[in-house]
Amino acid sequence: MAERRGPSGGIQVGIYTRISKDDEAEGLGVVRQEEDCRLHCAARGWEVAKVYEDNDLSAYKRRTVRPEFRKMLEDLKAGRIDGVVAWDIDRFTRQPRELEAWIDEYEDAERRKRHLVFDSVSASDIDLSTENGRFIARIKVTIANKSSADTSRRTKRKHLELATQGKLPGGRAPYGWSREDRRTVVPEEAENLRKAVRDFLGGIRWATIAREWRDKGIRSHSGGFFDDSKIKRMLVNPRICGYRMHQGELFLDEHGEPVVGDWEPVVTPDEWHLLMDKVRQETEGRVVRDYATKYLLSGIARCGRCGTKMRAFPSYRKSKTSSQFRYACPGKNDGGCGGVARSGEPVDRLIRNAVFLSSDKALTDVRTRAPEWTKEEELASLERDMAEFKQAWQEKRMSAARYVALTDDLEKQMAELQRERALHRAEVATFEAGPVDVRERWEDLTIEQQRAAVLKVFRAVVIKPASNGPVFDPADIEPVLR
Repeated sequence: MAERRGPSGGIQVGIYTRISKDDEAEGLGVVRQEEDCRLHCAARGWEVAKVYEDNDLSAYKRRTVRPEFRKMLEDLKAGRIDGVVAWDIDRFTRQPRELEAWIDEYEDAERRKRHLVFDSVSASDIDLSTENGRFIARIKVTIANKSSADTSRRTKRKHLELATQGKLPGGRAPYGWSREDRRTVVPEEAENLRKAVRDFLGGIRWATIAREWRDKGIRSHSGGFFDDSKIKRMLVNPRICGYRMHQGELFLDEHGEPVVGDWEPVVTPDEWHLLMDKVRQETEGRVVRDYATKYLLSGIARCGRCGTKMRAFPSYRKSKTSSQFRYACPGKNDGGCGGVARSGEPVDRLIRNAVFLSSDKALTDVRTRAPEWTKEEELASLERDMAEFKQAWQEKRMSAARYVALTDDLEKQMAELQRERALHRAEVATFEAGPVDVRERWEDLTIEQQRAAVLKVFRAVVIKPASNGPVFDPADIEPVLR
């Protein structure tokens, strides 16, 4: 097929422009890219048949669909354009497999005696219609892919580090906090949020709250009005009570406690938990993303291969009998091995029954209000001793051997008290104070109470790699007793 000719006889090409959020700090916007590409085409006598623009889309992430990128390849195959001009090869693609699909088309066109063109503004040596140009394109795309992978890995590690330290994630200041430092609450905005929490707990619907905000002229930091879904998202986000979130979940520390952020809270954790309880009740079984811990063994289950705390993930249900969720070891980028996963329901049933058989471990005193924890001063005293020993060692007033000998036992005592405190804080109940028959009342307990009951019996639950294929084998589950 001969190349297409425009009204003036020139080769017709498509211009491809793209930018993603990851590139905004260092790349040209799509408008500037198009301007430069048009000048480039004019200098070569090529006519622009169409501009293909994928704005705010990554060329590195494999699952990202770029509609215009796909349409451009279809148009090239159909003969609607005779080539492509992009500002740079990394604007075009950062995935070698995508590049190979284009190279296949150019090589096929060459065999069919069809002349196609490919050029970039920033580098004239990238021409997919020549063997040397294809070689250079492959090298540059591979380098761009490696650069994106390195950036992605550093970003994920940085986000995890920020979450562990309770520091703010990036982005704009949410409603309720100062736009200058994103940490200080704005009194008027914070009061609007508190009133919304009180109203919802008092039975007022989200739509009614949103209508009241609109009537009062309450707007977001970007100037828009809040609808009911936006208000709900703000209030179910644990940030509102000072808790840190990471990858869409409430982030827990090594002791199972929520990580507290370095910003001012708007409401108390108790108020947030009350709100979340009511949200769950009102959904009546509908799927919502409430960010609260909602699986029995999240953070309690550990991978039997690498020891990392396992997470719970909803599962796609092929039938009514299929698993609704699974426990899985996080991937290598998140500190795990990613090699162990198990359907959640049979594991939960096994551990629940084990808890029922261990009623002699003070499981009957789960209460509506946990009794006051009386060891706060004991823990504080140990922490002061630890700080003094550390300072003495840093100032070289104590040898490393003596420091380790003195602090080893302290660390064990502190860890035990911290676990006790975490368990105490987790014991939030929803029914009358007093002894409870855990076996009889299990279904009435909140997930926090059920988890507290498990933690009174077991330190952890190790889930080993499956030994019997897809068939659940209780021998693969190893509860670690206290």
